[in-house]
Amino acid sequence: MSNDIDTMRAVFARAYGTPQDLEIGDFPKPSAGPGQILIAVKAAGVAFHDGLQLAGKHQIKHQMPYVPGMEIAGTVAALGEGVEGPAVGTPVMALNQGGGWGEYAWVDQSQVWPVLEGVDDPTAAAICMAYTTSHCGLHWEGGLQAGETVLITGATGGVGLAAVQIAHAMGAKVIAVASSDERLAIAADNGADHGVNYTSVGLKDAVMELTDGNGVDVAFDPVMGSLYPDVLSSLAWGGRHVIIGFAGGEIPQIPSNRLLVKNRRALGMVMRYYRYHKPDMMRETVDILQRWYLDGQIRPLIAEIGPLEKAPEFLVEIMERRLIGRAILEP
Repeated sequence: MSNDIDTMRAVFARAYGTPQDLEIGDFPKPSAGPGQILIAVKAAGVAFHDGLQLAGKHQIKHQMPYVPGMEIAGTVAALGEGVEGPAVGTPVMALNQGGGWGEYAWVDQSQVWPVLEGVDDPTAAAICMAYTTSHCGLHWEGGLQAGETVLITGATGGVGLAAVQIAHAMGAKVIAVASSDERLAIAADNGADHGVNYTSVGLKDAVMELTDGNGVDVAFDPVMGSLYPDVLSSLAWGGRHVIIGFAGGEIPQIPSNRLLVKNRRALGMVMRYYRYHKPDMMRETVDILQRWYLDGQIRPLIAEIGPLEKAPEFLVEIMERRLIGRAILEP
């Protein structure tokens, strides 16, 4: 930790660019303003959305220079004006627009949640975005029930693998979709009942064979792109298609007549809705996920942990889709 009380060590960007443009060094230490909590960061996630922000391709934009990192775990260091808790020293997890890749980060009090005893810092950082996104998408949006069948695209991505574990914990039958048999084996290790390698078989035909021609009750889809027509065709009567993102690169049009003919639903899911408009649901999701972790029902796959200096390397591996599991920085 920096000896200068007004600065801290951090990873930062002076302009939008690539992981190679990131710098590591002294950066102004933040303080907690009104309604904010200052967190002493112990662990921070490195994720695909961090790379999109750095490239200027994300809806969240930053004034330069800025510190990346939306997924934060640590302890409360200070409370801003009007904030009554949690108390200084309390272990917490948090989501922020950025700021996690440094020794300290300020976060709006509404985006900070206490961490239960037994949940370590890397796990808390891994849970707070990918797992909350997956749980909100499957539970609150998709209405997934025990015994139903769910199709998960991008099943070994950060959010997809979390969704596999969560759907399994919810008692659903899980069909994982990925680009290789090796990736499908990882999905199976994390709770998938079946796998479809879309590069070697037709997705719709494979799903119909696995479901005796009925289709799936819920599709959890962070990919969209060229897979979308087959995902839509794989939905059963009353099926719910939960759209999480567009990792496939293409934003397809949704043919409304194909929703109508089988009473299907297309549902957009953005975490901002739950974070800022449904805080009670968000808190419940965070509590459920922590209890499931403590009960052994979910277990984030943390592939790499390293110091701040590893941030560019980790981010390159993630953006090139070479890393399966989560990467965590420890400032």
